[in-house]
Amino acid sequence: MDFQDFYQQLKTNRIQKLYLFEGEEEYGKESALSDLKKALLKGPMAMMNESLLTNPTDSELIAVCETLPILEDRRLVIVKDSQQLVGRAARASQDEEEEADSAPARGKDSLVPYLDRLPDSVCLVFFVRGKANGSKRLYKKIKDLGGIVSFDLLSQDKLIRWVQKEFRAFDLEVDRQVAEHLVFACGKELMSLKNEVAKIAALAADQDAITKEDVDRIATLSVEYKVFDLSDKVAEGRADLALPLMQEMLRGGEARMMLLALLQRHYRQLFFARIMADSRASQAAMAAELGVPPFVVQRIVRSAMGYDIPRLQKAYLLCIHQEYLVKSGQLNEEGSLEQLVLALIALRKEAGRKQRA
Repeated sequence: MDFQDFYQQLKTNRIQKLYLFEGEEEYGKESALSDLKKALLKGPMAMMNESLLTNPTDSELIAVCETLPILEDRRLVIVKDSQQLVGRAARASQDEEEEADSAPARGKDSLVPYLDRLPDSVCLVFFVRGKANGSKRLYKKIKDLGGIVSFDLLSQDKLIRWVQKEFRAFDLEVDRQVAEHLVFACGKELMSLKNEVAKIAALAADQDAITKEDVDRIATLSVEYKVFDLSDKVAEGRADLALPLMQEMLRGGEARMMLLALLQRHYRQLFFARIMADSRASQAAMAAELGVPPFVVQRIVRSAMGYDIPRLQKAYLLCIHQEYLVKSGQLNEEGSLEQLVLALIALRKEAGRKQRA
């Protein structure tokens, strides 16, 4: 099931005995766990009826599950970082684990068969960071029992609506373009976005409206966005803006090789955007090919149209060649990024002169 199915269960008070929370959206998992606690443990003995275990043995976990709740109908048992779901158990040798994973479960102290007789008085939640190992016996058993809850990263459209809802919690309305810009500038991880929304709301609360400029001024921007901005400045031939931005990123600890790789990716996008724009490809098709949200396509195409195709191809090859020279030891990494940025700016100015001619 996905998280929406899980929340429907909470809403209708149909809470299962067994769940596994997995997926890349960590904030979503933490929020769901918090909401489950609120729904399940409401009385004065709530704290007494919650158990948190980290990678327990089967016998330890079973003993806790068999413990009756105190003055409540249910006990909540949370298991984090179980090596039976993400890797080799710390307490077992490799041979023991392979035997446990391949042989039929034995005895009443084996966790996998025990799940079939999990008491009605317990809600057992396995919680893993990222994705669980789907090849594990425990994972397969939980799946058979319908307990897998997947928390995948939200789609672009759902993210935009979520950001707008977060701003409304601060009595602020933002239009779709600003919400899109925030996601593009800061990434798709909900906890990070939630923090950025709170920061922007606190520092721009006296304004009538939140703007893209407010996002750029207040939010902690992702490296990918900064490189995109740097590439925009380079593609415009604006050495006065591009070079200070590049130096700021280097002073901030960003690695030259990573920035070289991101510049190369951006010029690949510009190259293919220009080709697709000339062939009148749709915005949706371009977004899919370039791997960016549809609203970013317009910005990429605008930069790409400052070049002809041969010069864009030359710029892309310059990026590839510069990275190759550094990796092969033919060029010192120190100064390699600066050299590439200056060469790209010169190429853009050359393209501009040709367009004006």
